[in-house]
Amino acid sequence: MLAGGAGLPPAAAQDARRIPGVVAATGVRRTSVIVPGELEPMAVVAQGVDPRGVERTMDLGVRAGRLADLRGGTVAVSRSAADWAGWEVGETAELWLGDGAPVKLRVIAIYDRNFGFGDVTLAGETLAGHTATGLDDHVLIRTAPDANVGGALAGLAERYPASTVTGTGELTGELAKDLAISAWLNKMLIAVLVGYAVLAAANTLVMAGLSRTRELSLLRLVGMTRGQVRRMAYAEQTVLLGAALVIGGAIAAVTLSSIVNALAGQRVPYVPAVGWISIVGGTVLLALTATILPVSRLLRTPPVEGIGVRE
Repeated sequence: MLAGGAGLPPAAAQDARRIPGVVAATGVRRTSVIVPGELEPMAVVAQGVDPRGVERTMDLGVRAGRLADLRGGTVAVSRSAADWAGWEVGETAELWLGDGAPVKLRVIAIYDRNFGFGDVTLAGETLAGHTATGLDDHVLIRTAPDANVGGALAGLAERYPASTVTGTGELTGELAKDLAISAWLNKMLIAVLVGYAVLAAANTLVMAGLSRTRELSLLRLVGMTRGQVRRMAYAEQTVLLGAALVIGGAIAAVTLSSIVNALAGQRVPYVPAVGWISIVGGTVLLALTATILPVSRLLRTPPVEGIGVRE
C-alpha cells in the first residue's frame, strides 16, 4: 500500500501500474455519504476507487452482483446499508455525497465486508469535484507472486512527498496492535461497569434481606424452626434467581442477535463456554451470597428482639 500524509494525486496509481510486476493498483479516496432510510437518513463511511482492477486489490466479499461492473453512475453497497435503505442489485440508489450533492446511482453489487472499506463504494469519477482536496488517501497495490518490486515502489514513494510504502504483513501487524489496544480499553470499561452493577445489586439484595427482620422473627414465633426459615428463604431466592436468569438471558439473546446480525450477518452470536460459565456462575454466586449472609445474621437474632425492630 502506498499512503500519502496529505494525499496522493490520481497519477500515483497510474505510475504504480506501470511498474513491472504490478498486477493492479487502485487509488482510494475516503469520504462519507448520507443514505436514506425508512425512519431517518444515516451518515456512513464511503470510498471512491479507481474501478480498473479493483476486484484484484479489494476482497469485499461480494454476495450479489459484480464489483468489476463499477463505473461512473453506479455504486456498490454493503449488506447493512442495503438493508437499511431497501436496495437490491439493479435498483437505483438515491443518496447525498459528502458536500450535500444528491446523486442517483445504479446498484451493481452488494458486499459483506464493510469494516475497513466503508458501506458505500463509488467510482472515483463520481466523487470528482465533491471532496475537499480531490486527492486519494492511499493506493492499494497488487503484485505478481514472484515479483520483486520493493525498490521500484520505494522509488515511487520518493516521487510523492510524505508518502510511504507498507507491506501486507506490516499493515496487518499495525492493525492487530490497534485492535488489541481497543479490545483492552473495551474490557477495562466493561469491567468498571460490571463492578458498579455488582455493587448496586449486592447492596440492594442485602438491604432487602435485612428489611425482613420482623417477618422472619414472626415466623419463628409462630412455630417455624430456624432451619425451616432458612430453607424457605433459600427456596424463594432460587425461584427468583431462576426467573432472573431466564429473563436476563432472553433480553441479552435478543439484543446480541440483533447487533451481530446487523454487523456480521450472523443470527446466532458466539459466546465462548468460559463466558457463559463466568456470567451465570457470577450471577448465582452474587445472588446467593447477598441473600444467605443477611438471612443468617437475622436468624442469630432472638425472635422476641427481632419482632420489636422498627423497619
